[in-house]
Amino acid sequence: MSEKRQIARAAGLVGALTVVSRVTGLVRDIVVGYLFGAGTGADAFFVAYRIPNLLRRLVAEGAATAAFIPVFTGYLTRGPRAEADRVARVLLTVMALVLAAVTLLGIVFAGPVTALFAPGFAAVPGKLELTIRLTRVVFPYIFCVGMVAAAMGVLNSLRDFWAPAMSPVVMNVVMIVATVVLAPWLGIYSLAVAVLLGGLAQMVSQLPALRQQGIPVAPLWVPRHPAVKRVGALMLPTVLGSAVYQFNVLVSTMFASLLPAGSVAFLWYAERLFEFPLGVFAVALSTAALPSFAALAKRDLAMFRDTVGFALRLVNVIALPAAVGLALTAEPLTSVLFVRGQFTPADAAATAIAVRWYSVGLWSVACVRVLVPAFYALEDTRTPVVTAIAAFFANLLFVVLFIGPLESPPDSWFGSAMAAVTHAVGILDLRHGGLALSTSLAATVNLVLLAAVLSRRTGGFAWGPWLGSVARTTLAAAAMVPVVRAIVARVEWFDGTTALGVRVVWLLLAVVAGTLTCAAALNVVGGAEIAAFRRAIVARLGRRVAPRAS
Repeated sequence: MSEKRQIARAAGLVGALTVVSRVTGLVRDIVVGYLFGAGTGADAFFVAYRIPNLLRRLVAEGAATAAFIPVFTGYLTRGPRAEADRVARVLLTVMALVLAAVTLLGIVFAGPVTALFAPGFAAVPGKLELTIRLTRVVFPYIFCVGMVAAAMGVLNSLRDFWAPAMSPVVMNVVMIVATVVLAPWLGIYSLAVAVLLGGLAQMVSQLPALRQQGIPVAPLWVPRHPAVKRVGALMLPTVLGSAVYQFNVLVSTMFASLLPAGSVAFLWYAERLFEFPLGVFAVALSTAALPSFAALAKRDLAMFRDTVGFALRLVNVIALPAAVGLALTAEPLTSVLFVRGQFTPADAAATAIAVRWYSVGLWSVACVRVLVPAFYALEDTRTPVVTAIAAFFANLLFVVLFIGPLESPPDSWFGSAMAAVTHAVGILDLRHGGLALSTSLAATVNLVLLAAVLSRRTGGFAWGPWLGSVARTTLAAAAMVPVVRAIVARVEWFDGTTALGVRVVWLLLAVVAGTLTCAAALNVVGGAEIAAFRRAIVARLGRRVAPRAS
């Protein structure tokens, strides 16, 4: 099977499971919104959850997977399987000790870390203290999910995508059940406990897959093994690159803490909708593509370049229409999904503003998530760091330009300094919407830089097919704009009087009509990537029908 077909097939599996993950994630967020809304408690929890999430992605998830796969793939392809299994045990053992140390430090220093990341919370009595307590409860989650990420690196190298892709579903289901059961007794703390239980369930769910692949789960302490040194050498710049992106997120959180109550929660809920199309396809594609990229980079640079271009064209077909659709349906989506219980129509309208600005950068983020693994496959972890640093400073500039004038908080040098800068140089007053727009524009800066460097690094990139695909897909996506707008305009989404059933029907009508219009337009404009999607759909439908016919 060719690497292109390997990628398409694996992306289909991971994408299908990720759809389930994102749907259960939306259910989880609907439950959270119903129980806790977008008030002080929700703001505190989302900041507390974001801090270990930052370290998870720095030390564990992205860095571990990106560093594990090239190294482990090398042992699989160049040596006996027994040695590769031994390397897996060594790497998992070292990762467990690193994660345990990070978890302990996080619990001990939760106070000053939380005060740094949420400077505006000190102005609200009890809000900062609540956030610190929640941070300490949530922090051990990093150990569980970090081990899941390490196991994912090993399993994906063996082309086993099922258990890693299912683990977020396990997390979401456990969180939903635990939150509903515990909320009457623990209040907002039920979310923190639910995160821990979900992380533990994720970790345990990987053990059967590791055993099935013949990877012993018993620890093996060989800290001087060459694989440890190689993974460490790859992880350090990868961590720095991931750090820049995550610091963008934290900068947004820090600024949001200086805005009116609920701003952190508005951005959180909006990110969940923004991440849905990314998770359904872009993350699935990048997960499936990295092993193929790693294999091709070692033996055929021309085929590697061609395969990366093909993956990017696949991204266009999904991400560009998704970005347009998300912008058009921001208000219907937030109205239908979140307006209930403690989550008010005003909260949903504020969340919709952030969704619309996030949609501006959806295509850029999706492309970046394919390009960065391409650099990792080339064992070039420096370039993503450099481009991410440039994007970080671009994001900071965009924030102070677009957020609007801020009030100076008490006892925070950062908050006071940023407030002064926004008064001096700000040109728009978009509030939390400005934070979402800044994230989108920074992702576009990152994309342009990565694409330029990859072209030079691989001896030239096929810009013509990619840009042609962008133009065709943009034209097809534009075709659905008048159709969706006409449908969405028929309903008052936030007046508080339109029944939920009516809103659901009109939203579904808008989504179906927009999808069919875009699909018809894509079929007209054509392209190799469209043909690849048609073949994948036909093949998948054929596999489903065949058992019934037998």
